[in-house]
Amino acid sequence: MLDEKTGYQVSITGMAHGTHEGNGYMAWLSTAINDFDIASPLDFLMITPDSPIHICIQALGCANTAAVIQTYEDTGVLAQFNVAGGTAYIPRNKNRNSAKTSVVTLTHTPVVTAATVDALIQERHAGKSGAHLSYEIILRANTAYLFRFLSMDDDNEGSLNLDWVEFAERVPSGFAGVIPPNI
Repeated sequence: MLDEKTGYQVSITGMAHGTHEGNGYMAWLSTAINDFDIASPLDFLMITPDSPIHICIQALGCANTAAVIQTYEDTGVLAQFNVAGGTAYIPRNKNRNSAKTSVVTLTHTPVVTAATVDALIQERHAGKSGAHLSYEIILRANTAYLFRFLSMDDDNEGSLNLDWVEFAERVPSGFAGVIPPNI
């Protein structure tokens, strides 16, 4: 990529490239001091569209005491994953000059009837006064995901942040049958 003002070559990461293109988004939830309890996790429900657009995402959890960040994927079995509703959340485009909007459906504070270990696809623990990123993953199309930040103590303070880019795979000329990622 070339800098428009200087003409010099610029090298940036895939996530940053998505942001520069206007395809990077963010969402967050925070609690007040002493309001993040064991029985009150911070939850986002994300539903990916049935389209060729891919979502490459990381979640970040920050807390004053021990907590765990979890990602659940809908398995199609209600006893393993039954999450619905919540309050609509409009993700923010990280390129503040872009008018693009996210293709995902996002809600916060959904009703979680079931989210079992069978649907858990990743879990990371954050220590006291810690922050922890989940692993970067590319989500399946037409699938529901629960991003949960769970306090291990009462009277904690925490925040859950989602950071993602949306991209379509494309085939450059000369790559017959090979589809490299667009980031």
